[in-house]
Amino acid sequence: MGWSPTLTWLRWGPKMQLHRRILQPPFTRSKVGQYMPLQRREALVCCKGFVDDPSDWVTAARRFALAIVLSISYGLEIDGPSSPWIRLAQESNNAIAKSGAPASSIMDRFPATRYLPAWLPFLERLRYARKWRWAIESITSQPLEASIEEMKRKLDRSCFAHDRLQIYRENAEKGLPNDFDFEDIKGAAATITIAGNDTTAATVMLLVLYLMQNPDAQRKAQEEVDRVVGRDRLPDWDDIPHLDYVHLVLQETYRMNPLSPLGIPHASVADDVYEGMLIPKGTIVYPNVWAMNHDETVYAEPFRFWPERYLPREEGGNGEPFPVGNFGFGRRICIGRNLAENSLLIQLAMMLATVDIDWPPGPDGKPTPFEPEWSFRGQAIVLPFRASITARSEKVKELLDSEIRAAGQTA
Repeated sequence: MGWSPTLTWLRWGPKMQLHRRILQPPFTRSKVGQYMPLQRREALVCCKGFVDDPSDWVTAARRFALAIVLSISYGLEIDGPSSPWIRLAQESNNAIAKSGAPASSIMDRFPATRYLPAWLPFLERLRYARKWRWAIESITSQPLEASIEEMKRKLDRSCFAHDRLQIYRENAEKGLPNDFDFEDIKGAAATITIAGNDTTAATVMLLVLYLMQNPDAQRKAQEEVDRVVGRDRLPDWDDIPHLDYVHLVLQETYRMNPLSPLGIPHASVADDVYEGMLIPKGTIVYPNVWAMNHDETVYAEPFRFWPERYLPREEGGNGEPFPVGNFGFGRRICIGRNLAENSLLIQLAMMLATVDIDWPPGPDGKPTPFEPEWSFRGQAIVLPFRASITARSEKVKELLDSEIRAAGQTA
């Protein structure tokens, strides 16, 4: 589909190890704090977008996710909801979301089939890949080109692309080898953007959905935010460790709908035996994350949204374990999981502090429940839906405006 070398799809070996070694350091738990001012600023802008134009809240959610990773990857900024970067990212998201489960096409099983005529009836996935190749090539090329142009104009920004391109050029000038070449930089920067954008935006949409569907949970979470933060300021990072119930809401969102129900496929590196069954070397193995997180022997009423389930029984919960697998497993576990969780926690806390979310009004003007539409091709994502989103108070509007002005950012 036009991918440059990306960590997600590289086979295990020296190249994948190199990518992981280059990409991982900035996203460790001890290092992601450097991005917290950016994440909080974008959460403020997102919630102002919710308040100013609630009918287009989905664009505000997508902008939030993209603005963070685009800045980290390329040092680029999104100047508003009509930014061409939002459209470009959405086109690539659409291409990925509808491409089917990873490693499940006939080309993955028999690579030579990619050279057959695409009109053959069993090559639907090949036709799809060729049709949408332009979207993947655009998201991997255009932001990098813009970043290179900024470097030419001596606009030095602290970001992955600038840092790696500088090392690449210095090595070239000194006649030193570049093990991490230009295509690697291109693919790695795109990995940060694509992986971090799509999943974060989709999870923010799930948070809005579950808060709308579960007003008792929304009210309880808002009461906690009001108790910890108060009503005269907006949530900050010092508040997050004290928002226990907010953390549980996020964990329950992970469990209810893992975005990749079958995870990222792995390949067995040697023959293995599981419960008496032989798994030959080279077998593609899918972790069934959906089944793990909806196992009735582990989770009572697994299709019920109940954040309290993780609390000890003596605190009114069920003592159930946090969900697993949403960020992958083993060698392919998501390197950006700490960054993503920080983004989601500050966004969730900011939403709870600033807006009320309810069902949209029906013909009679009353809140009217409905069943949203979903896409289950490759990823399990809720499609854009209507919601009634209103500011919790006039004070909230003033706080959003003043803090965004102080941050030098416009919505």
